[in-house]
Amino acid sequence: MPNVSRVLSYRHLVGDDFVPPTSPQVFFEPADTETGVWVAGDLLTPGGSVLDLGSGSGAAAAAMARAGAARVHGIDSGAQTVAWARAHYASSASRNGDRPGEGRVTVAHGDFALMTTEELLATAPLPLPRPLVVTSNPPYVPLTLRADAQRRSISGGDDGLKWAPAVIGHGRALRSDLGLTIGSYSTPRKAVQLLEAAGYRVHAVTLCPLPLGEFTLAHTEQVLALEEAGEAVLWRAGRGAPAYFIVGLACRWTGPGRTAAGHERLSGDGLLGLLHLAARSRTSRLEALDGPRPDGWNGPLRVLDLPEATVRHHW
Repeated sequence: MPNVSRVLSYRHLVGDDFVPPTSPQVFFEPADTETGVWVAGDLLTPGGSVLDLGSGSGAAAAAMARAGAARVHGIDSGAQTVAWARAHYASSASRNGDRPGEGRVTVAHGDFALMTTEELLATAPLPLPRPLVVTSNPPYVPLTLRADAQRRSISGGDDGLKWAPAVIGHGRALRSDLGLTIGSYSTPRKAVQLLEAAGYRVHAVTLCPLPLGEFTLAHTEQVLALEEAGEAVLWRAGRGAPAYFIVGLACRWTGPGRTAAGHERLSGDGLLGLLHLAARSRTSRLEALDGPRPDGWNGPLRVLDLPEATVRHHW
């Protein structure tokens, strides 16, 4: 039988995590954040740490620490975002008996796409305990150049994967397991191909259906072009606006040139087929996934059927 588990409520975000940042320039999407923490949890080892690239509001980093990470260090290029994260998450973590700068959650200002892996590690106030997991929930909306110029903070370029090579490159340099969150419209087949080329295999998949954001709905040209080309999947249940699936990929480092065989390997075509199968569902439980999978992959598959947030900051 297919290995599908379902989560019907938020398990990792708590209390103030649901309070929107006062600045709309701080990205806020509880479902995205919750998905990223589940992905990290699939890879965490007791006593290990997390390097969170594009750490945003800091809510995910704090939740990863609560989920068992000994230390979580985030890095983000937004000055207001880092200020918010430090004020609401990094500083509060330091009050739990830790000396200044030694809290379990720390955040630094920097652009991970422009920095070397050594420079990233140097932003952490203390060495990160191994084993180290690299995670990222980067901007992943495919946008045209014109739309990209208006909303760079959510744009993943023309294929939704503009930031993926840098994320994967840092994970590979560290020989670390990797958690990557994308959208079902973010050329998922290509995402798996990039991961495999770097020596990763997909260990577990988390899916969460979510309505398209307002800006994406108003600028769907590139998403629809990718869908027409067979490289994107939208969910069109009912008569409302199309939705998509947040796709969390928990990936194990296997080394260059080595990939899993048979049912242990989820190929790019396999992930795309899995998303097409999910899109046949009529409800947010994604019940179509309870049937046979098109590629025979029987790895862990999780569906997050979460209450919709009343506020979403997709700046």
